[in-house]
Amino acid sequence: MEAEAQPVPDILAPGLRVLFCGFNPGTRSGALGHNYAGRGNQFWRLLAASGLTPRQLAPEEDRSIVQWGLGSTNLVSRATPSAADLSRAELRGGVPRLRRIVDEVRPRVVAYTGKGVYLAASGLDRAEWGEQPTSLFAGVVDFVVPSPSGLARLPFEEKLHWFRTLARLPVLRDT
Repeated sequence: MEAEAQPVPDILAPGLRVLFCGFNPGTRSGALGHNYAGRGNQFWRLLAASGLTPRQLAPEEDRSIVQWGLGSTNLVSRATPSAADLSRAELRGGVPRLRRIVDEVRPRVVAYTGKGVYLAASGLDRAEWGEQPTSLFAGVVDFVVPSPSGLARLPFEEKLHWFRTLARLPVLRDT
C-alpha cells in the first residue's frame, strides 16, 4: 500500500538549461514525494538515453538533475491517478504560477511533457512535437516532448527521438 499523496516539490535553480513541465504528479509520485516515480514512467530512462543526464537516475535522485541544468515543475501540484482527473480550469489556473517560475529561474527552454500539457498552458487548439513557433515566455524556447508516462502509447524510440532533438537544440549548447 502506498502512502497518501503529498506535494511533489518543484526542482528549480537559476539559469536552468531545461525546465520540464508536466500536467501534475501521478499518485505514486505523490506517495513517494519524487518526480516521475510511476512504475511505467520512462522519464529517467529518456533523460539518460538522450544524453541530458550521464546515467539513468532513480526517482529518488530527482533533485540531483539541477547539476545538469535541468529542473521540473507541473501545471497542477495535486497528485491524481491520471491527468484526465484535472479540470480545464485547474490546468489553466497553473499558468500564472508557471509564469512566475519561468520569470524567476529564466530557463533557456521549457519542455512540456506532452502536447496536452502545452495546449493546456498555451490555450491553443493544436501543437506539434518539437520547438514551437512562438513562446509563452519572452526569451525562452517552448519545446514539446512526448509524455514519458507508461500510459502514453508512442513507442519508446519515438519518444527518445524528441528527447534527443531537445538535447541537441542550439540554445542548449554551452558556450
